[in-house]
Amino acid sequence: MSIVVLLTACEAPKEIGLPPEVIAEVKFTDTVTVRTSTVLLDSVRTSNTLSFLVGKYNDPTFGQVTARPYFELIGAPSFTSEGKTYIYDSLALQINYSYLYGDTLKPFEMGVHRLKDTIRTNRNYYNISVIDAETEPIAKAKFTPGPNQSRSITIKLPNTLGKAMFDALNKNEITSADQFRKTFRGFTLIPSNSNNAIIGFGAASADVRMTMHVHESTSDTLKGSVSFNVFGRFNNVQSNRQGTAISQLQPLKPLPASQTRGMTYLHDALGVVNKVEFPYLSRILQNKEIAINRAELTIVPNQPANIANGVVDWPNYLHIPSGLALIETDETNRVLRTTNDRELFIPIDGTTFQPIIQPQVSLYSTKFRQYDSFILTTYLQAILTGFKKSNGLLLMPISFPQVAGVNNLTGRFQPYLQNRINGTTITPTRNNLKLMLFYTTTK
Repeated sequence: MSIVVLLTACEAPKEIGLPPEVIAEVKFTDTVTVRTSTVLLDSVRTSNTLSFLVGKYNDPTFGQVTARPYFELIGAPSFTSEGKTYIYDSLALQINYSYLYGDTLKPFEMGVHRLKDTIRTNRNYYNISVIDAETEPIAKAKFTPGPNQSRSITIKLPNTLGKAMFDALNKNEITSADQFRKTFRGFTLIPSNSNNAIIGFGAASADVRMTMHVHESTSDTLKGSVSFNVFGRFNNVQSNRQGTAISQLQPLKPLPASQTRGMTYLHDALGVVNKVEFPYLSRILQNKEIAINRAELTIVPNQPANIANGVVDWPNYLHIPSGLALIETDETNRVLRTTNDRELFIPIDGTTFQPIIQPQVSLYSTKFRQYDSFILTTYLQAILTGFKKSNGLLLMPISFPQVAGVNNLTGRFQPYLQNRINGTTITPTRNNLKLMLFYTTTK
């Protein structure tokens, strides 16, 4: 569809910046081709994630997904106090989970395994990264993660480990948090093969911590405790896609919808994204001067199976990403990054040249069953003027929409990405992917 308005400037041409003799045409179109394909990122950073994932789930769309977190806990408390002697009681790992995906009626089992090495603070970790861990778990947990169940888990750790920590701290053999983590290393949580669910919990002390209980030697009633909080961390999340529509997906090799059962695919933790291109945008030029007044990209995903007649099944509704973002890419379909190694998001329109990028995040509307429009005016104008290359964009899920707030991250976005099992599909029809373009040309 196209609408043309002819403007002839007479007494006030300065209002649109054109000489008096210039005729300007203001046009609208929503038939610009939007081409999409499914891309598997070659590297999904999960270092310093804001949310841990653990479990195993058979997803009909993305295959068997397995998640296990790696984390270290730090602390160097002193048990010395004038005139007091402390005795060790117990050591426990406490987890408060807030995210559920999968069968919430089946028992959930996982083991706590000690790492054989430390998590390096000077390197990046990815969803395929591993650190060697002890084969046998030092503790196990079994619970039912139903929506009406308690979401607090306490896992008693062996006294041999707790006593060793207590003695080292009590004798001042360990005097710093860094020395503590290098001495006792961290943990990984490994789900049972019988699981069919994944849980998630934050990295803050309110979500996961290790607690040591002690008491004074002179009284059994005067008890105390010290906590050890998470430091280094990352998630390992992988999938077996055999038998799925995206079984042929290979890193950085786009698959068009024609090869993936007529749909494109998005998955947060697995790094499955969409490449979005506007291959015929330059034809609008037609050897004329042009200025884009406004460009809006609308995206309508396929609705989750657990939304029926407008009724949302919580918490399973969380399967669909709560937000989407667009990141610039290059000819190899990798994520483009700034000089300080931050993802090059499409910013909130009009903030392109500010010192801190404010990512433009499109939120899913339960009322309209689609994502808010992306405003791409500045980005597309930069392509038409040759300021940017037309390599396309990567459409990525974001599970923490507060990434859009400049005061939340001061430019650090990576911990907000790839830390949910949320996913969706898009059938790339003109109604589901539409670029609405208002532009002015001169003759």
